[in-house]
Amino acid sequence: MRMKQTIPSSFVGLKINEWYTHIRQFHVLEAERVKREVEREIEDMEEDQDLLLYYSLMEFRHRVMLDYIKPLKEDPSQPEFSELLEDIEGSQYKLTGLLDYYFNFFRGMYEFKQKMFLNAMMYYKRAEKNLALVSDDIEKAEFAFKMAEIFYNLKQTYVSMSYAVQALETYQSYETYNVRRIQCEFVIAGNYDDMQYPERALPHLELALDLAKQEGNPRLISSALYNLGNCYEKMGDLSKAAEYFETSVSICKSEKFDNLPHSIYSLTQVLYKQNTTAEAEKQYRLGLSIAREYNDELFVKLFQFLHALYGKMDNACVRHTFEFLEEHMLYPYVEELAHDAAKFYMEHGQPEKALTFYEKMVHAQKQIQRGDCLYEI
Repeated sequence: MRMKQTIPSSFVGLKINEWYTHIRQFHVLEAERVKREVEREIEDMEEDQDLLLYYSLMEFRHRVMLDYIKPLKEDPSQPEFSELLEDIEGSQYKLTGLLDYYFNFFRGMYEFKQKMFLNAMMYYKRAEKNLALVSDDIEKAEFAFKMAEIFYNLKQTYVSMSYAVQALETYQSYETYNVRRIQCEFVIAGNYDDMQYPERALPHLELALDLAKQEGNPRLISSALYNLGNCYEKMGDLSKAAEYFETSVSICKSEKFDNLPHSIYSLTQVLYKQNTTAEAEKQYRLGLSIAREYNDELFVKLFQFLHALYGKMDNACVRHTFEFLEEHMLYPYVEELAHDAAKFYMEHGQPEKALTFYEKMVHAQKQIQRGDCLYEI
């Protein structure tokens, strides 16, 4: 009887690298196929604890990819994030070098997905300490993109733009990384919006929409439409903004994307600003219901704010929303909502209230400028 041959761990390591390539390209079917191959080969692999840790980290990264494509609630067969984290963190003391880099980088992605932006930055900064060990250009571009993304959300505009351009230059050299190229265009456009140059954002978003259609990727198409709506809102064209938001919402509904509350929120906001109150109230009720269904506490609060400000002028609810946002240090939202509230009260002949919110907006801007000092290094 022949003994079963032991598979060298180096062979399995190469297979995990192939798996990671498909993950970064968002090639779900190929990633799933190689993942199954890795799992079969690990059964017959020589003992190698570092390789098993690498596998656990890649399984976590695989789950992050799937959660972007289809949220967890849509695929209960996949392991819970908490289960994967518990397994990895139980072995974290063994992580050194590249494994430590991957742990912190992937954990940062997870925290970002949870909208815990300061936590995400903390993990990214820890990963950065081992970035010199990374030799692969695409992996360096991945890190640059994630830094661009987090700095954009923290409104560190010029830093975000620098990282986004750096990542884009690499992705443009590889035909198989169009998803990341599109996402870089989103970040660049968002930064132009924050610089008050929406007209410069527009061509980046139009290119992103074209590329997303070429990819046939509904999530990216809906995101491009959403961002175009946001851009036209910044340019003052509320009718065109509403059209783009409506189309984005339609795709998000049919695909059951987890960013549906966000899309409905922006549509509701524009409808209120257009004084189309009946339709705004309809979208408010729908959006609030879906945000609760998705357990999205942030957007529950944001929908309640819109209704409180534009619908029933509930000052207590408006105040509670700002308390929630400030408690969670979500200063970009504080800045935006304070600006909208100030403008609303000024238009309704209440300059003293408007001044209070302008002051709150300025305070939020100061906190945003200090944002790079708020996370642990």
